[in-house]
This record gives sequence, C-alpha cells and structure tokens, in this order.
Amino acid sequence: MTGSPSLLRTRLFTVGIVLRSDKVLVLRRREDDDTYPGLWDSVGGHFEKDETAELCMLREVREESALRAKILKVGNLIEYRDEYGRSLAVPFLLASRSGVPVISEHDSFRWVTPGDARTLDAVPSLGMALDGFLL
Repeated sequence: MTGSPSLLRTRLFTVGIVLRSDKVLVLRRREDDDTYPGLWDSVGGHFEKDETAELCMLREVREESALRAKILKVGNLIEYRDEYGRSLAVPFLLASRSGVPVISEHDSFRWVTPGDARTLDAVPSLGMALDGFLL
C-alpha cells in the first residue's frame, strides 16, 4: 500500500427546515460557537445515544426554539466536507403553526422567505436542505 487514507472527523446530525406560512425559521449561531460562529443556521443537532433521527429532530426543535413541530417530510442525506471534517446531515421539513420561538443556543432568530434565507451568511447545510426540499 502506498499510503493510508486521511482520517476525517465525521459529524452526524439533523437539520430541520421549520415552515410557518411561507417563511422558514433561521437561527444565528453565537460568536463563540465551535463551528461556524456568527452564521445563520436552522434547528438541528447531534444524536443522543440510541435516538432515532426523527426523535433527535423533534427534541432539537424543542430545545433550540421551544416550538412544537410536526415532521412533514424526511429528505435525502446531505454530505459535505469543510474545515471541520466530513458532515452527514439528515434533513427534515417541519411545520409549526403557533408559538414564538424562544432561543437557547443561538443569539437571534428570524422568519424569512426561502429566497431570503439563501442570501444570508449561513452554514452549508441550510442551503442544501432548502435545495433538497425544492424551497
């Protein structure tokens, strides 16, 4: 063998596009975040032990926004590489009909159109999830 494959840190997480009317919820990561500080993101996060993707997504929506949401659709797996390693994300399209987001892990939120979400300085998975759901 002429060389060994490079080892990449792999992050596995959920990414959720929360819809209300014709808007999507975006959250801004804190400036002291370990990855993508200060960029816009969606709800989502890492799996807990023995947790399904669906349960992870619903837990993350509640933890990060205090919203109750319903899963509308699960998208195709998102994969990309960046300076943090390899990322694998399970995308979800969700609906939330009521309530005002109460953020806990981010410093601000907005309800924006999918087009406006694409103009934000955002994490890669946000645009990829919007593309996957044709928004």
